[in-house]
Amino acid sequence: MLFYSRYQSDDPGDFSVELTKLQAGMMLYNGSPIHRKPYLYALPENMSYDELKNALYRTISGHASLQVRFKYVKSEQQYIQYVKELPPMQSWDISVVRIDKLPELHIVFDETSIPLLEEYPWRIKFLEHAQQRYLYIEFHAICIDDYGVKCFEDMLFKSLVSGYSVQLGNLSSYRLLRNMEIISSSEVFENHHMKPRKLLRQEHLKMVSLTYSLSADQLGIVQQTAQKYGVDIPVVYQFIAEQVIDYCYGGKTYGVVENWRSMLRNYDEIGCFHYLSSESLESISLLDNHLGLLQRRRNQRAEGEFGTICKQSDFPVVYWYEEELCQHLVPIQADQYCLHDLLVRVRRSQTAAAIQLDIRQASVKKEQVQQLYHKITIILESLRKQLMASCAS
Repeated sequence: MLFYSRYQSDDPGDFSVELTKLQAGMMLYNGSPIHRKPYLYALPENMSYDELKNALYRTISGHASLQVRFKYVKSEQQYIQYVKELPPMQSWDISVVRIDKLPELHIVFDETSIPLLEEYPWRIKFLEHAQQRYLYIEFHAICIDDYGVKCFEDMLFKSLVSGYSVQLGNLSSYRLLRNMEIISSSEVFENHHMKPRKLLRQEHLKMVSLTYSLSADQLGIVQQTAQKYGVDIPVVYQFIAEQVIDYCYGGKTYGVVENWRSMLRNYDEIGCFHYLSSESLESISLLDNHLGLLQRRRNQRAEGEFGTICKQSDFPVVYWYEEELCQHLVPIQADQYCLHDLLVRVRRSQTAAAIQLDIRQASVKKEQVQQLYHKITIILESLRKQLMASCAS
């Protein structure tokens, strides 16, 4: 287990670091409507813009990972992020925008992608529609993950209630992760023969997105399967994703988006700690053996045996599990493009779960999209039957 102590250095070098592999992959499509993480919060009638603005300022100014700007260093042939602190509060302003559309539609159709080489990797506005006011905050995924958004929300509302604030810290987390990626590359990539996929032009990235929301009964099936076979709930979702992938994909490897936090145990830190790992499709007929293998691999990654760390463009098919942890900020689905032929994304909260299929239009026919959607029902029904059979035996 890696021991990691956050904010352990005042070294100036920890305030300017190279991007991780996943972050650098996002930079390649800077300006495209992809990697968007917008959120809405309907303001209570008794909340003023000024008090929310002050709380937002305290929250953002306390985190180096939210005060980053990006640039390309030609001599090193790399992108770096560096800390550029917010201006003083008295000169920091948030615009109030009156909109005619519903705020969700305004965000998707009227707001452009965040230009990473020109400003911070987030934007904030107050939206007014009909008689309701909203906080609209959008992060670029290059600076935050699902746990990071939860940390942001926690600190924002602590600041609203009590004026809570934290110290700036630095970017030492990213420096550590980049060093670990380099070590992984030197040890593993010598035997890694995967051919990188070519970067696609924007018009070829247009996607169709389908969301399969699990019913209460299906949520119970997933939970009971996890309990029956002694595995984590995310493992059951990965099994479902593998069945979908195996149904439509001729290859034997796919990408899995993982999170360094499982190793660093830094679940209360704002930042983007995702990485992309290689996973293999295995032909295992027995459910308990298949789930057991996925659980062992998950445990290995959590303990630092993360295998091959890949570039975002290495895989035509990728699986991504995310937990929606916020209590106040409501996520909005805004991405219009997909880097992969198929991205199977599981979004799970305490009371709900959905399997989202992001499919690049150029790679899959319309009838195949419907078949993939229907396949999820078949997989869940198969799990239900196996549970019933195991209880009867």
